[in-house]
Amino acid sequence: MVSLARQNLVHEWRRFAAAILTLAFSGLLILVQVGLLLGQLDAFTLPLTRSKADLWITAPNIQSWDQSTVVPARVEGLFWSHPAVREVHEMSLGYTDWRTGDGARQNVMIVGVNIRPGELSGLDGITADTLAVLSNPETVLVDRADAAKLGATIGGTAEIAGKRVTIGGFVRGFRSNLMPLVFTSAESLRRINADWTSNGPPYFLLKLDPRFDVEQVRQELEAAGGVQTYGVATPEELTAKSALFWLEESGAGTSFGFSMLLALLVGIGVTGQTLRGAVIASLKEYATLRALGVTVGQLRAIVLEQSLWVALVGNLLMFVIAGLLSGLAWIMGIPLVLTWWLGGITTLFVTAIACLSGLVALSVLYRSEPADLLR
Repeated sequence: MVSLARQNLVHEWRRFAAAILTLAFSGLLILVQVGLLLGQLDAFTLPLTRSKADLWITAPNIQSWDQSTVVPARVEGLFWSHPAVREVHEMSLGYTDWRTGDGARQNVMIVGVNIRPGELSGLDGITADTLAVLSNPETVLVDRADAAKLGATIGGTAEIAGKRVTIGGFVRGFRSNLMPLVFTSAESLRRINADWTSNGPPYFLLKLDPRFDVEQVRQELEAAGGVQTYGVATPEELTAKSALFWLEESGAGTSFGFSMLLALLVGIGVTGQTLRGAVIASLKEYATLRALGVTVGQLRAIVLEQSLWVALVGNLLMFVIAGLLSGLAWIMGIPLVLTWWLGGITTLFVTAIACLSGLVALSVLYRSEPADLLR
């Protein structure tokens, strides 16, 4: 029965081509929609997810990573006194205006990056050579994808908070959906606007000895400072909290969920009708098998087998197209995150759609009688 299902699919592939394409594009829509959502979340938290810190110290009771205001500078000594802490670094950022020579203005987030040697130096994705450019005073880096928006050229100048800065180079993969990110050294950031760090930085980044348990250290530091003094979170915790806040505030989660539901319904509807049409076109063959003593259960196995083969081919086509789109998104600087678990879940969705569609198509067999179909 298995070989019959496969041979029928091979010899009558035109009947199943529409179902395969529908499954592939339904799965692709789900894959790309969720990938774009993950990309947007990743872009929103870039300085957080690309840091090398084990713990982030923020202002207390923040809902999103970018809402931290001031952490009192006096608590830095408390962090150094903990035996698990190997390195402490201030991190500052601010929202400000970017002005080019032609007078164009753009809101940007300027991020002070640690360029001193150490485990917390730089950010993942910024090479050592590129980071070294920031040792020059009032020098900044911007993402290449934002260069046209900011009117930035290597060696060119701009104004940030009324201070002239030099564009020292470009980075890649740091395009934020919030606003363009501008990177400079922590020292240059103080010179650009000392008010941002006058009472204390918005963040302290901590690197811990790997022999210590991160969660235990987090609890101990929270107890030492008190919840009203500062907050302590791992990058993963802060990322999850920020992502939830962004989804709730922007409504993006509802929009993406509706799109995925639509893709699921379209996939089931079109694929079900296509497989039903294929079953109807083969009714006389199925009726002949029933007249020869093949049970409805065995015919059901044939149809479901065909559905699984359709799902397999549809999944392969989906991943091929997704790979091409991922490369195109990377070239165009579009944040698209495709992970193995997302691919696995989408594969299950596509396979479920095919099986449900196969079950819908089986209703034709249940209502048929061999004597009627052989006339």
